[in-house]
Amino acid sequence: MTFFKIATNFLLPSTFILLFILLGFFLYVFKKKTVGKSLIGIGIVFYFIFSITPISDLFLKHLEAKYLPLNVEDIDKADKIVLLLGGREANVLRGSEVLRISHLSNHQKSIIISGTDPILATSTEALAVRNFFINRGIPEEIITIEGDSRNTRENVINVSSIVNETPFFLVTSAYHMERSLREFKRFNANPIPAPTDFKRKGGNYIALDFIPDPQNLKRSDIAFHEYFGAVYYSLVSFLND
Repeated sequence: MTFFKIATNFLLPSTFILLFILLGFFLYVFKKKTVGKSLIGIGIVFYFIFSITPISDLFLKHLEAKYLPLNVEDIDKADKIVLLLGGREANVLRGSEVLRISHLSNHQKSIIISGTDPILATSTEALAVRNFFINRGIPEEIITIEGDSRNTRENVINVSSIVNETPFFLVTSAYHMERSLREFKRFNANPIPAPTDFKRKGGNYIALDFIPDPQNLKRSDIAFHEYFGAVYYSLVSFLND
């Protein structure tokens, strides 16, 4: 998995665009001016393509469009909420959805916080999210931390052993929902999607949406990362069957 992550990082738009430009500059300096200028030009063109809103939305559409925010009418379908951690910025947004579900149910649902930093073994992200909930009125006794999972596959394995086949609300970013659901269902779990942190703008575009924006490049990276992750997990499942 680590090798795959390193390899696919070089295929993310932000990385290969930088590599094109750096290699082009290097060749230009060392007298390969025609090839160098061509690579720099290609890098600039790619930057433009992946940094405009319609293109980043296009990559995110397949990931996000299928699942809508949880309806209030669905609150009684499960008595557990599983939150998959996803980094500090995402955790705030994901945690907000858990708060919404918990408040709507008058704190009658148990909460499982799953995940840890795959690199930093002493990560305190799960504790920070737990304190975030407690400080906003969620009773401490209904919160459980599953802090061993370093990636989505481990999230699924560890959480499935806790919830077994009982339904639960799965809270994760909308772009990550498709891959998470697919993995949980492989382990006969019964997740109910409760997506949050939607990245796709959608709707009618204006002229400003066709001006390159680093945030759009970041969103393209997110989409590519999810597609690569889905391919990897599908391959692992195929080989293990």
